[in-house]
Amino acid sequence: MVSGFIPRSAEALIPRTFDATITRAGLFGVFAVACLMPMQNDTWWHLRAGQEMWARRFVMMFDEFSFTTAGASWPNHEWLSEVVFYGIYRLGGLPALTFLAAALVTAAVVLSWRLMAGTPTQRFLLLAVALTSVVQVWTVRPHVFTLVLFMVVVHLLVRGRYWPIPLLFVPWANLHGGVALGLVALAGATAGRFYLSRFSGIAPLVLVSCASFAATFLTPLGGGLWWTIPESVEKSTLNRIVEWRPPSLMDADYLAFWLVAAALLATTWIFRRSIRDREHVTVLAIALVVLPLAVRYSRNTAPFLLVAVPALTMNIAPWLARWRESRKGENARLNAAAFVSVAILCVGTPIVAWTGPAARLQWQPIPHSVAAEAEACGDRVYNTYSEGGYLIWFAPRVRVFIDSRQDPYSLAFVQEYIRREAAGDYRPLFDRYGISCAVLTLSSPTAARLEADGWRARVRTDGWVVLQDPSAAARTISKELSIAER
Repeated sequence: MVSGFIPRSAEALIPRTFDATITRAGLFGVFAVACLMPMQNDTWWHLRAGQEMWARRFVMMFDEFSFTTAGASWPNHEWLSEVVFYGIYRLGGLPALTFLAAALVTAAVVLSWRLMAGTPTQRFLLLAVALTSVVQVWTVRPHVFTLVLFMVVVHLLVRGRYWPIPLLFVPWANLHGGVALGLVALAGATAGRFYLSRFSGIAPLVLVSCASFAATFLTPLGGGLWWTIPESVEKSTLNRIVEWRPPSLMDADYLAFWLVAAALLATTWIFRRSIRDREHVTVLAIALVVLPLAVRYSRNTAPFLLVAVPALTMNIAPWLARWRESRKGENARLNAAAFVSVAILCVGTPIVAWTGPAARLQWQPIPHSVAAEAEACGDRVYNTYSEGGYLIWFAPRVRVFIDSRQDPYSLAFVQEYIRREAAGDYRPLFDRYGISCAVLTLSSPTAARLEADGWRARVRTDGWVVLQDPSAAARTISKELSIAER
């Protein structure tokens, strides 16, 4: 008997009905999966920036991490996320930071769940399909704030509670550039209200939209946020950053996205004459205005699916009602036992993964020996775009050649780097910047060319290599011998 092993204070949390079991176990499972989300190369420079701002009590708006663009303007529109991330890291390390990110994305899923029509089983099945395209973008970085704040704004719009929305835009504009999606949601809700009643009743939405836009000026960038974001998007697109590419029809990771998008458009057309409920129209209109952004940039597929699945269930609510399952003689003990089993699995899996830690988490993406040799081999270190963030955190004495912040770097510089790295044509960049050391993965074309040209490997391990110019290596050895003789 399950209750015999569980304190009475916790028994109230254990579901007795099948519907409650599906709901709680499903959302518990989402949280467990979210607890396995990996760090990304961006995560590490976010942490380092947060560390510097935490220690020095300022907002970092100039580059301090590279030698190629040192002192250049860095429109750091995610500064508040970085401070929060580092504060949480100080409290509990990487487990606490992962827990925060998992809690935020789970909250976004819960808000999506609460908007859905249908029985818990129907909701679970539809949401489970959609999440196969959502979890792909779950990483520990500031976009997790956008996911939950976007869904909070959607809920407020659906409920007709407008006054808190501009207040939310103040922290959101300082947390992440995804605040622009909040304005898109407001535009969608306004379009939905116009569809229902033309100009009658849209005045409050227009007013709250203007107030929300004004709230985004309350950042260190002020109005500059609104030319920084488009400029960053343009750079990301031209530089072919993965998340700024369109979701591919041939990529299995985006299959659920395309299925939901097609189903949403088809059912909207089929039921167009009967879609008159205000809440339904609001959710649907927001989903439809976000859809083009998701088709253009894969990073927007997650927020789209979080609002599109509820809109789809509202569209097909008459069909879902026909397939409501009838259950007689609920077995409360069996339901409770099933939930407890799922809960134990969902708690145990992250604990085991964090204790390892599991390779998927990417908590140590660069070997300690590589970071140590990088710091020891000089202040002109070449690295690739993807690995710069690792060095910024794990080798803090190293100033990087480039990293994934990208905003401080000119488009011409980044594109020249991409072209020369792909060809292994290192000499022009190395001569221009006086580079005598390189920290690379073995898959780098530049690593292969450097070794062919006689550069000495200071360390080679776990797919990484630290290479040093032969003449610089000779000077280092001479210096070390001189110190030893003293």
